[in-house]
Amino acid sequence: MRYLKFFTVMIIFSVLASILFACGYPLKPDNSNLDNEKFQEYLQLPDLINAGTDETTANESGWYETLIENFDGDSFDITKWTYSPQAYRTKTNSFVHPEYTSYWSGDMVSVKNGNLEITSEQKRNYTSSDGIYKNTSGRFTGGIETRLGIRNSDDVVVTQETYFKQAFGYYETRVRFPKEEGLWTSFWLQTDSQGQIGNDGEDGTEIDVYESCFIKNPSYMGHALTWDGYAGYSNGAGYKGNFESTISDFYNDFHTFALLWTPVCYVFFIDGNPTWVTDEGGVSKVEAYLRLTVEIDEGDTWGPHAQIIGPYRSKGSIFYVDYVKVYQNTGFIEHIKKASDFRI
Repeated sequence: MRYLKFFTVMIIFSVLASILFACGYPLKPDNSNLDNEKFQEYLQLPDLINAGTDETTANESGWYETLIENFDGDSFDITKWTYSPQAYRTKTNSFVHPEYTSYWSGDMVSVKNGNLEITSEQKRNYTSSDGIYKNTSGRFTGGIETRLGIRNSDDVVVTQETYFKQAFGYYETRVRFPKEEGLWTSFWLQTDSQGQIGNDGEDGTEIDVYESCFIKNPSYMGHALTWDGYAGYSNGAGYKGNFESTISDFYNDFHTFALLWTPVCYVFFIDGNPTWVTDEGGVSKVEAYLRLTVEIDEGDTWGPHAQIIGPYRSKGSIFYVDYVKVYQNTGFIEHIKKASDFRI
């Protein structure tokens, strides 16, 4: 009888939690740090009016452009960007459905009408234009980034060429999400030394300016930091916010997502409003390259931030990117370090 009461209580708790979760109410205290006094001076968007084109022409606030990509024309600038690594991204978790394995392919990325478009689609017997995939069935999507990684036959990056990387500064993109279950999009910064163990995140951190929009909870959005690799010593911090009061639906229009990365803290913005500020892990001081990607669920319905995002059943969906803009500040430059400057 005692065990029956215990299980009854647990079932009731689970039901209530599910109801609260489905209604969009956070199940943990707010950790945005927006009321923390030590961060108040950083919660404003930077003064980019008359920003210079280089360090010598910076505006009065010290800001100047380092990368402006409007995706004009019919292709992206190959001196700045390349396709995300074209290989399987996530193997399926379903023994019954091997075709749930997802891949990144350059064929899924294009530039049209002033936007970068990344298409996601379930394909059968697909052969890519570059011959990397031949008669392959699976879920295909893609991305672009400012680093080219050359992989060997074991799918390990052995050499790389970075077109653009930067430590600190201001990063902004304007995007429109695909209104589909089972996938998520990201604008993220990655450092080559992110897997270097020790020194917390100061010698390299993955910074997710934003990660996903959850079709099951369409006003939720996540930001995240990850350092010391992805297993073993791996550590990180994240914030999943509910923005129902300011944004009724992320899917109906374009929205801006931005990061102000200072030597003191990271500040994240949605549509110009600060949503999370943190210095957890110690602020990274080494240069990072940029990534804009789409991921597809492997078949178990889970996505980032422990969100149930539903099974992917789409016959085709598009993620639109209007622009990417990056700026640097002259006051930040002296704080930049190399990963080799840290003891490990």
